[in-house]
Amino acid sequence: MDGVSLLDFLDAPFLVGDPDGRVVYVNPAFARCFESMSGNVVGTEMATVFSGGGREATLAAVAQVCETGSTVRFRIREDGRGFLGLASPIEAAESAGDRLGVVILLLDEPEMDARLASVQQEIQEPLEEALACLEQLIDQTGGRRDETFRASVERGAAALVRARKWAVELTSALKGKPAKTADETLDPVRVLHQAAARVATQFEEAGVALDVLVPAELPIAAGDGERIETALVRLLRLRMAKAEPGSAVMLAGRTMGEDAVLLSVVDASRRSGQDEDTDDREPRSLCEAAEPLGGRVHTVSIPDAGRATAVRLPLVGS
Repeated sequence: MDGVSLLDFLDAPFLVGDPDGRVVYVNPAFARCFESMSGNVVGTEMATVFSGGGREATLAAVAQVCETGSTVRFRIREDGRGFLGLASPIEAAESAGDRLGVVILLLDEPEMDARLASVQQEIQEPLEEALACLEQLIDQTGGRRDETFRASVERGAAALVRARKWAVELTSALKGKPAKTADETLDPVRVLHQAAARVATQFEEAGVALDVLVPAELPIAAGDGERIETALVRLLRLRMAKAEPGSAVMLAGRTMGEDAVLLSVVDASRRSGQDEDTDDREPRSLCEAAEPLGGRVHTVSIPDAGRATAVRLPLVGS
């Protein structure tokens, strides 16, 4: 690149690669930031510019950009600093045919992101250890007749599995990967029974009945079962906190036509003086869990009578 380019005035490090994957330009900010290597970068392969994990992340990003033609986010650490990389395609010269070049912009990674990544790594190890211990307990108590004890251990193990899933998703988010959007399926009956089991003791202590009305079988629906279950548990606890002792909350499931299932949380009473304005905010986590795969959430509230929150999930293949 001859002459002065607008890229010369960018404060963030920037480099450009040709369709053959070789660096053809770095801006002055790159030269300042990576002073020890900037003089030797032009003409080298983009995948070898950085060291260690940064090299692997850059190679993967460049390969994905060339394959998909879309912008890719990735993270690297070099010389003790963290960077968020944005790799984007550029049109190659006409003589290069349909091949793409790549431009990479490097932004300073916020220190909090680096700290979160470190915390996530620290969380992962005790999660795995605790899960292994509970799995051993399940094996050791498999022959016992104390079903309550075994059920408690199994619920603890299931909770750790959910925590491990969110730890993995946190890792993906910190690496700049998009949220998981692939099709997922769930068994509505299993989700409802597991949600009820997680709050049964709390309902009993609060003096509020929890009625579970669900048939033995329901069609498989589209959705993330763990997220739906966790959102239902959160909503059940909120409804329990607002219900009068001696009243009941109902958790129900049924088919809705031939293309959906309906999961509902219904309470017939609330403590006096409850703030009606909070009702619309309660199902937010349920909406976030249901809507990515076509689900819909509705809440109907009747003053002095109660309210019902229903999540409609499409059936698989509908």
